[in-house]
Amino acid sequence: MKVEKLTYESVEKSYSCMHNLSPQFAFWENFVPQSQQWLRNNLGKHVEGYHLLRGENVIGHIYYAPSDKTLVTFKTEPGVAIIYCVWLERKYRCKGYGRQLFDAFKNEMRKQGYKGILVDTTSFPEFMHHSHFEKQSFKVIKEHGAFKFMYFPLTKEKVEVTLMKLKYKPTDKKVEVTMFKNFFCPVGVAMYHKIKEVAKTFGDKVKIVEMEATKETLEKYGTHDVLINGKVKLMGPASEEEIRKAIQEEIA
Repeated sequence: MKVEKLTYESVEKSYSCMHNLSPQFAFWENFVPQSQQWLRNNLGKHVEGYHLLRGENVIGHIYYAPSDKTLVTFKTEPGVAIIYCVWLERKYRCKGYGRQLFDAFKNEMRKQGYKGILVDTTSFPEFMHHSHFEKQSFKVIKEHGAFKFMYFPLTKEKVEVTLMKLKYKPTDKKVEVTMFKNFFCPVGVAMYHKIKEVAKTFGDKVKIVEMEATKETLEKYGTHDVLINGKVKLMGPASEEEIRKAIQEEIA
């Protein structure tokens, strides 16, 4: 096993997490090319990463960005590494490989002079669950809803975190479905297209607004989440029925 830094050339190996999914979610793999292109376009600007390899195969990854370049809906001080996503192939879990990946990542961040590592964890067992980070000695520093900010200190023991405020206001008499083109995650890309298709079925009752996901739009609106009439009503991989209901509620 070896850990390698993500490069422009190795982007083609990224998103191995989308392989061998259950039949219910196998279609997510179709959106990997769009996320890989997003990764190429933003590597060194808004995202960095490390891959854990077994031979030439990627079996784990950590994708992150410096706090002054990251595209997330919270703020902290400069010089902190913000984790976007961590993944380890299921058959290699609980065998020490996750620790190998994290230890290499921590050492690299320490060498690069980062103050610490920050991550927004979830209560969802299948994605970024806080217990995985507890095992790597991260500590909870703030909670918000079903999420927990966790921090691993390198050169600074504590940092402050503040959530950005949603500042988007619809501009039309119609119900607005606002989508930001942050294609970092293939699941997010799949949701983007599904929501757009569902919104179209409402005809002239709905106005679809599409924007690039940039540092500027994040600062201006305080989010890159999908908005329905200026509200965050959908989280994660929602079903077509859930999307339709969320839009219909605003029309009614």
